[in-house]
Amino acid sequence: MKRISYLFLLVFLTSILASSCSSTKTYAELLNDEKALIKDYLSRNNIEVVSTFPTDTPWVKNGKNVYVLTSSGLYFHMVNPGDVTNMDTIVLKNTIVPRFKQYTLAVVADTISNWSTIDYAYPSNFTYGDLTQSCKAFHEAVSYMKRNETEALLIVPSSIGFSTELTSVTPMAYDLKIKFQK
Repeated sequence: MKRISYLFLLVFLTSILASSCSSTKTYAELLNDEKALIKDYLSRNNIEVVSTFPTDTPWVKNGKNVYVLTSSGLYFHMVNPGDVTNMDTIVLKNTIVPRFKQYTLAVVADTISNWSTIDYAYPSNFTYGDLTQSCKAFHEAVSYMKRNETEALLIVPSSIGFSTELTSVTPMAYDLKIKFQK
């Protein structure tokens, strides 16, 4: 019986020692991995990155999707400018009702969530400008989207994404559509 106890103790101590010696990445290394993953995603998906918003040129140029890289690190691509016949635009404190599909930037993307309460009687929403609601990237994207029914594609680094991505240093991509209520 004593030998079995010693054997279990030896296995337990060995597993603790092995787990404490395993190499974990530093935050700086995780950020470098995130940048490399975003760069690879851009390349794999034939995305051209620009620093200014297209005006008279389309969001697709020479077969490549054009994404604007903003100063915060958000990659933004307008898919549909929304209801351009209505002159109402989003202002601070409007209630925004998002519909989004969230997925990873992996070679075979995993859809994390497909969240759509846009047509519910009591949809999920956030107040535009209140950064305690939703993530910083969504607020910034809404500032570019401006109208009802606007659709955009986003690549969001962890630093401006939801808190779960921030703690795991995981960039995400989103298909985002919005409605707003005054």
